[in-house]
Parts: sequence; structure tokens; C-alpha cells
Amino acid sequence: MKSAITVSEKALEASYHVAKLIARQKKPHTVGKRLIKPACMEIVRLMIGPNEVKEVNKVSLSADTVKRRIHDMSSDILGTLIKKLLSAEKFALPIDETTDIKNKAHLIAIVRFVDEDFIKEHYLFCKEVPERTTGEEIFRVTDDFFKICNIQWSNCIAVCTDGATAMAGRKKVLSLV
Repeated sequence: MKSAITVSEKALEASYHVAKLIARQKKPHTVGKRLIKPACMEIVRLMIGPNEVKEVNKVSLSADTVKRRIHDMSSDILGTLIKKLLSAEKFALPIDETTDIKNKAHLIAIVRFVDEDFIKEHYLFCKEVPERTTGEEIFRVTDDFFKICNIQWSNCIAVCTDGATAMAGRKKVLSLV
């Protein structure tokens, strides 16, 4: 029974490690099942023996599994970042608006704060701006994210933008209300 649990835990851990490699290389999620797993099985068969191939086959690398593993790791990273941000006394929020190849606007937010006597800078979010890219809409998207994560605007000591019209507008500016 113990070896079965150990094999399952090792297979799960291996699945996460491979998903991380796939994500870092920005490869399609299908590469795990189509290339990596068969390659590993062939290497193990040739170098260690055919009986050990069964153990490698227990590692789940389907596209859905890889996608889920990457999402799990991403959620864990964001959760850790939010905990550190909430424990920081103050933070700064550099934000910028960009447009993708489909002409959809996205808001990218970075957060800077002091953590263990060092200034840390982390990617916070990238959210689509569904309406027009006005200062009010950019504030709404950011405020919605803050509400979900329980981040207090009162701890934000600076918002940095590039001063573009989308950020500052002619009549209304992105403001901390």
C-alpha cells in the first residue's frame, strides 16, 4: 500500500513539474502527452528497463491536466502575492493599457511594495477592459480586482501611468476615489 501511495504522489509531483516546464517554454499543453511522455517512456525503456516504463505511464500529461496544473500553480502564486501585499503597509501600482492583435484593450498592473526590507515588484494582473479605455473604466477594472482580493485602496500610495489619454483622459482622470 505504501509503495502505491508513493508512486501516485511521485506521479502527481512529476505531472506538476512537467506542466511547469511546458508553461515556461510557452508550448502547447498537448506537447506533454504527444511528445514528452512518449520520449520519457522510451528513454526509461532503453536505459532502465521495460518494467519501469509502467511507472512513467502513470504520470498524467493530457492537455486538460497540464492546463489544470498550470492554473493551480498560477493561483498559488497569486495567493502568495496577495498575502504578502496585504501584510505590506503600503504599495505602489504602476498600470498600463495595451491592445492585443484582435484590437481588445487590456489593463496590466504591477505592484511594488517592501517585503523583508527589499522593494519587490510583481506582476499583479492583466484584465481585459470590456468597455472604452477611459480613466473611469480602468479604475473600475482595478477596483473590481481589489475587491475580490480584499486589497484596500487606502494602502496604495501611488498610481503610475504613462499619461496616455486612456489613463488621463481630457475630462476625467483615473483617480483614487
